[in-house]
Amino acid sequence: MYPYLVFLLIFFGAPTLLLGWHMRRETARYRRTALWLLLFVCTAGWFWDWLSWRTGLWRYDTAPTLGVWIAGLPVEEFVGFYVLSTALMFLVVLTVFRRTRHV
Repeated sequence: MYPYLVFLLIFFGAPTLLLGWHMRRETARYRRTALWLLLFVCTAGWFWDWLSWRTGLWRYDTAPTLGVWIAGLPVEEFVGFYVLSTALMFLVVLTVFRRTRHV
């Protein structure tokens, strides 16, 4: 098994799915905002990680990964930290916004 992918799916994937299901109406209303956010995070985040990896500041252990690399980074990095964590933070902000909007 691939522990890095399992970790990301348990701690980012499951909460994102649960909160996404709970906030499905609000998520539909802010679909364009979510897409712009993902575009920005994927672009800036990829460049930052790639630069850190390229200069030797950061390294990835190949043992716990799938072994699939995209532009110098493991595919788990894209799935877990760019897509799932960004979606989770977006949903958390939407939840806080929804809860405080009626106060």
